[in-house]
Amino acid sequence: MGIMETRVLPSNTSMVEEGLGLKDWNFFFNGQQRPLCRIMIGWNTNLLEVTILSSGGQWVTCDTSNKDGGQPVRVTFVYGSSTPAERRDLWYYLNYQNSINGSHPWLVTGDFNAIMRVMDRQGGDSNWYSYMEDFPNCVYQSELIQLAANGLHFTWHNRQQGPASILRKLDWTFGNQHLISNWPQAKATFQARIVSDHSPILINLTPRDPYQRIRFKFLNLWADQDGYEEAVRAAWGAEAYGNPFSRLTTKLRVLKGHLSNFHKRNTSHISSRVAQAEKKWQEAQFYLDQHPQDLEAGQRERDTCHQFSALRKAEESFYKQKSRVNWLQLGDRNTSFFHRSILHRRHRNEITSLCRENGEGSALRLVAWIICIRPR
Repeated sequence: MGIMETRVLPSNTSMVEEGLGLKDWNFFFNGQQRPLCRIMIGWNTNLLEVTILSSGGQWVTCDTSNKDGGQPVRVTFVYGSSTPAERRDLWYYLNYQNSINGSHPWLVTGDFNAIMRVMDRQGGDSNWYSYMEDFPNCVYQSELIQLAANGLHFTWHNRQQGPASILRKLDWTFGNQHLISNWPQAKATFQARIVSDHSPILINLTPRDPYQRIRFKFLNLWADQDGYEEAVRAAWGAEAYGNPFSRLTTKLRVLKGHLSNFHKRNTSHISSRVAQAEKKWQEAQFYLDQHPQDLEAGQRERDTCHQFSALRKAEESFYKQKSRVNWLQLGDRNTSFFHRSILHRRHRNEITSLCRENGEGSALRLVAWIICIRPR
């Protein structure tokens, strides 16, 4: 649980903990850098293990893990400053955290006091100032992906009426590539404002369904592989009976099986194949460097180079097709970009809840994990 803008004096933190009356809970306040504590996090010690990694005036980062097992998650709770100049420290910090959290699932949530787009505000000043680009630029540079969300869009209201009413989306939840890969159905629910002018955030991390069936998809890279035409001819030459439509569906079903086997033999785990081919090419280069007169070594170096280039091209084609990014040309080695695009698109299209005709929502899965609220 994270609470933003607590405005608690460091000398009063013990009294606040006692007043909450939560048995077996531990708390942490970030009151070291400012006169007032701005962020408070709490956790049930019977359920979670939490290790505080860093704390600043606008953030608290910790490692969290369930005591009953499961993969740990690194969480950064954010309360951005109200001034653009001070928020730059937060943007620098998130960029730095991205560089060291490459191998950790990383969740970033809280009140950023900033909007991403023009559509994230209603009422008030309608100008778009240059400093407003800092937040979306930080998200892009930090390679963060916005979690799928439902509930309220505008998470802050100044509680005024008529022309004086101002609505803003200031509260956000992001995850890095590893978080979305491990919890593709992660979702943030922005609830109604009750005790605060900000919306509480309920974050659900639902693990991947191990029994989810993978749909068959034709990959364009197959057409460039040796043996593809032979596999198609073998499947299409299979005997089929019945009316023309029945024979067609039978041949397509047989072709699907042949192509699936072809994929397993030639293009499955394409990134691992690329890494192995690159390693073999490097080894061949070192061997040739030590035996420059060896003709076989020279031929081996050329063969491994061609194999690596072909696999790398196939890998890029694979990720391009899956990400559906058509405005980039092949050959620029954009595999990592395509992979992030796949995760972003897949996560954005994930169906996590259904809505009845009367407007009531029905959650498909609901696992409460973190609550991030800001009281008055």
